Amino acid sequence: MSSAIKKSSNLIDSQRALNLSGILVNAMVGGLGAYSVSGTPLFTAAVVLAVAQLALFVHCTQFATGSDSRLSFWLQALCIGTLFFVVPSDFIYILTVVWLVQSVELYGAKRTVWHFVGTAIVFTVAQLVYFGMTNMLDYFISIGLYSLLNMFAISVVQKFVGEREQKEHMAELNRDLMATRDLLSQSSAQSERLRISRDLHDILGHHMTALILNLEVAKHQVEGEPKEKVEQSLALAKLLLSDLRSTVGELRDEGSINLEESINALVSGIPDFAIDVDFSTAAKIDDVELAETFLRCTQEAVTNVLRHSNANHCRIEMNRDDSCYTLSVSDNGNVAGDIQPGNGLKGMQERVNAMGGELAWRQNEKGFQLIVSLGAPQLS
Repeated sequence: MSSAIKKSSNLIDSQRALNLSGILVNAMVGGLGAYSVSGTPLFTAAVVLAVAQLALFVHCTQFATGSDSRLSFWLQALCIGTLFFVVPSDFIYILTVVWLVQSVELYGAKRTVWHFVGTAIVFTVAQLVYFGMTNMLDYFISIGLYSLLNMFAISVVQKFVGEREQKEHMAELNRDLMATRDLLSQSSAQSERLRISRDLHDILGHHMTALILNLEVAKHQVEGEPKEKVEQSLALAKLLLSDLRSTVGELRDEGSINLEESINALVSGIPDFAIDVDFSTAAKIDDVELAETFLRCTQEAVTNVLRHSNANHCRIEMNRDDSCYTLSVSDNGNVAGDIQPGNGLKGMQERVNAMGGELAWRQNEKGFQLIVSLGAPQLS
């Protein structure tokens, strides 16, 4: 587990370094672009556009999520495209490198290629507006060099994103493995305790009962000092049988599954995401299949939160009344439009239905909540 956490920390550091370099590039290129038109009527417009571009980049990479990120991304495109026409210097095209890096993060490499073509076209138009058909050789050299730089940046970021997704997937599998191993270990221990308790009850309990009956008979057939010894033996046998039954009961009581421990193993080590696990009002679960169903539903619910919402906090809560267990997984994210069940939700629905339970979800301004209810046939 520590290995997975270390890998996640490395990924976070790499992302921060990438964002910091983007801030520096935007600041330097924007500043140089504004300086290149200082003393002209275009200076104020260049400063405003450069500052807006920098602010939008910081907002997109540090604060915005979901649709807000995409809005900031396209507003940056507007600023950069306008700067092409405000600043008559080809180095302003370097801003597209940072913009296309964000495109890979938001839209993937295939759509980024089309964004790259679009920036090249807009830059070409701006150059033609400024210089016409003169110095075409210089223009082709510039556009060629900057295009190679853009293609290199896209390739590097695509590789980075792929490695990050792969490592995140490996960390997720590792957490799943740890949780499954914990549940399996508890299940094996539970089965062994139940086997021992049954053997004690069925074998030793039977023999002790037979011994007590024989001593009861012997007590009525002897007199004097032997009878006193038989009565002492009978009392000890009854006390031993009582202790045996108490031990069997304790073994059965200890045979419950600690689902909270397994879920903690499942969600530990997730970077930059707060998860609260509350089992304070939950009773013990004795059924392994029931515990596994809750564990798998929790796993899928947390995965959906991480992949499909912009939440930064999740709460996992377990409750129980006389008739059922209830698992609740809620987050503080927001999802545009109605939730359309995908393979994850459908798989949970099938798993819960097979156990005779109910699966429900709801969303509001506070976030998304998933509720799993399964029957509790016995009270602990």
